[in-house]
Amino acid sequence: MKHHTEETAPAGSLPALKGLTEAFGWTPNVLRVFAGSPVLIQSYQAIADIIAKNSAFTAAEQEIIQVVNNVENDCGYCMAAHSTVIEMKGLLPADQLEALRTSAPLADAKQEALRTFALAIFTKQGRPSSCDIDAFKSAGYTDEHILEIVTHMAFKVITNYTNHLAEPELDEPFQAKAWTKAAPAPTAGG
Repeated sequence: MKHHTEETAPAGSLPALKGLTEAFGWTPNVLRVFAGSPVLIQSYQAIADIIAKNSAFTAAEQEIIQVVNNVENDCGYCMAAHSTVIEMKGLLPADQLEALRTSAPLADAKQEALRTFALAIFTKQGRPSSCDIDAFKSAGYTDEHILEIVTHMAFKVITNYTNHLAEPELDEPFQAKAWTKAAPAPTAGG
């Protein structure tokens, strides 16, 4: 898929492309792809802005939810980008970032409850058990948090699926955090 610039993007994409480029300080390849569809890039920008301004989650918690989805959707581009942001902003210690990248438990009990619940929402297609919900709420989260996870998941579908379709080259700033999903462990007897 084409990687657009301000000169080649459809007119309806230009305000979002310019705004996102300013916010990032440069134009990641995935945004160049998003610019091919005004609806896609405007949706991405709108959801990103809403989350940034209104989230009930901390910045670290937002990244935990999004990384869970990056792992489950097997999105190497997004994993590298989010890992870079987490490291750059110091949102998680290096060992906890690596735990997230490998789907290992997090040391912080509340963050682990979030990781586990986000994974339950993903794997159970929005149908967590009452035990899943009770465990999440007992960690200090609320119904608002449960509903907001759906927003983060929708946001990740936009980025993860677009990356699968377009396969943009990993930008240089993200290359140090390149990632490939680990193969599942062999099952007993198999």
